[in-house]
Amino acid sequence: MSQKRIYLRKVPRGRRLGLVARPTAEKRMGLTADARTSYRERRLRRLGMEQMAAEQRAAIPEQKDAFQRLGHVEAYVVNATHESIDEEARELLEPDYVAVPNIELSIPTPQLSDRLSRRPRGAEFWPQESGVHTARSQGITGDGAVVVVLDTGCDADHLELRRKRIDFRYVPLEPSRDPMRPVRGFDTHGHGTHVCGIIAGENTGVAPGVELMVAAVIESETHKTSLERVVVALDWVLSLFEQPAYVGKPIIVNMSLGFLPAWIDQPDEAAVEEGMKVLLSTLVEFDVLPVVAIGNEGAGVMRAPGYYAEALAVGAVDSDRVSAWFSGGGLSPFTGEAKPDIAGYGVDVLSSLERDYRNRSQYAYMSGTSMAAPYVTGIAALVASANPGLMGSGLREELLGQAMPLPEDAERVGAGLARFV
Repeated sequence: MSQKRIYLRKVPRGRRLGLVARPTAEKRMGLTADARTSYRERRLRRLGMEQMAAEQRAAIPEQKDAFQRLGHVEAYVVNATHESIDEEARELLEPDYVAVPNIELSIPTPQLSDRLSRRPRGAEFWPQESGVHTARSQGITGDGAVVVVLDTGCDADHLELRRKRIDFRYVPLEPSRDPMRPVRGFDTHGHGTHVCGIIAGENTGVAPGVELMVAAVIESETHKTSLERVVVALDWVLSLFEQPAYVGKPIIVNMSLGFLPAWIDQPDEAAVEEGMKVLLSTLVEFDVLPVVAIGNEGAGVMRAPGYYAEALAVGAVDSDRVSAWFSGGGLSPFTGEAKPDIAGYGVDVLSSLERDYRNRSQYAYMSGTSMAAPYVTGIAALVASANPGLMGSGLREELLGQAMPLPEDAERVGAGLARFV
């Protein structure tokens, strides 16, 4: 028997420490300082569990009793090979933490309608109503904002991205003692490169001036990942606040991934629901804005974590601002509120894809809420860049307030089309 669980703190520490109403910089520094130590590490070691160093941020081998504390995201990843050790770990942690199985997540599978060997000359990437042209005319390109993409990776040498300095991390697929590796960005699928091109491509990007960071967490062949890999990546994101340069910056996390409730075994459903909500609440506490694709299963169906109140959930519309047939939406099973929150262009979106064996950069038209989410992320970066100090929930409300109303139900398009005004 080998049981891996993710333990997530039930009550975010900002509330416990009285930091919720503090200015962002003060709050982030306080939360980061509190992330460094915990007496539970010593007690887990007494159970005979090996502790993996926090700086490794790697998947834990399933063949041994081991744990890792990811202090920034307030999580423990615990692998127990014996039922007795699993029970003892749960007794130690569960009063304050919710135990979540290491569930599977995946990207909403997009549709690739056309592949191009070069970027079309004179192509207009974003309609006038997007406000991207307005931002450009004002010299606003996303400078000062940080965008973190959790996806299949990013080809850092694609023509659209090769002039950017991309902080890239690979989160290991198989259980490993290797750390989260900082390497030159790569992507064996193309999905993440397409997403990154929409956000920050030199020609295709909504906000080419953003600081772009990428965590490769999704396996390219199956489009799947695990909760452990996502939590490891998010801990890396929040660890940025250890560096003074990031304490006052707006940070937006783009996640085109999730799961359907039907994928979760009934006994685990309540724990998964609570755990995912806690995970998103932790991001929000740090004034980080999570932008999440709502899914491609059509009207009335939504993926988590998009249907949580803490996530800015994104649906897709076409160039005529009509909701895409595949775009998910409805009433959140967790809150009862309409989702998605906002809409972005997600039909036949042109962006970077990959390079061929001759090193020629290729492009593709793709459709999906995975394309709409990075469009909204890019608009969020423009808005944050134009309004220094605006981040987190304030940035979210500004995006919703500036959205272009559309003549469809909120369960299809939310507040309307995201745009820069």
